Amino acid sequence: MGEQRDDEQVLGQTIFSGSSVDRGDQRFGSASEAQLLISIITGDEHAFTELYRRYSQGLYNYLLRLMGDPSGAEDVLQEVFLVVWQTADSYRGGASVKTWIYRIGHHRAVSWLRQHRRAVAYDESTVFLSEAEPEQGRDNAWQDDDIQKALGRLSPKHRAVLELAFVQDLSYQEIAHVLNIPLGTIKSRMSYALRAIGGILKGKKTPDQIKGQAEG
Repeated sequence: MGEQRDDEQVLGQTIFSGSSVDRGDQRFGSASEAQLLISIITGDEHAFTELYRRYSQGLYNYLLRLMGDPSGAEDVLQEVFLVVWQTADSYRGGASVKTWIYRIGHHRAVSWLRQHRRAVAYDESTVFLSEAEPEQGRDNAWQDDDIQKALGRLSPKHRAVLELAFVQDLSYQEIAHVLNIPLGTIKSRMSYALRAIGGILKGKKTPDQIKGQAEG
């Protein structure tokens, strides 16, 4: 119990202490993801601060888009980084550290939605938030009203592949790892989603009318 409180204290200091962020940037700003994890395993809080700085904003925005609940997204974000701090030694290198973190986040978010008996939400007022570089340019392109409305007519599973590919800049293989589904299913969902978006934007079809390919 005491160890849990200590870990939560580290997370709290990482989130709220500007001085910790500054020191982390100076020491680990150029470190690789693997170097950061090795340092985190040894209990280095500054390495953890740097990892949090790199990925917390983008992950929060992804969780918010998936969950549609700012408070819930913040809770899950903190859970994710608590898991990272506690289990950094479980990372096996089969995917990038970013992909590993997003996979933890995605599955925590799905669990949250199930516990709260809620469907994945879509809220135009919160879904498309600008992100820190380098995601900001891509994300801004998604803020077009027509694109927002078109995305809102897709199913959550199809919005997820578009988000991970075009905002989070993950490869199909990385997306398959995050969502824990086969690569072929990712390709099928992406193909469907792109054709659905194109049809909606042209005013020709709704997603339900696009049946040329299995949705996966």
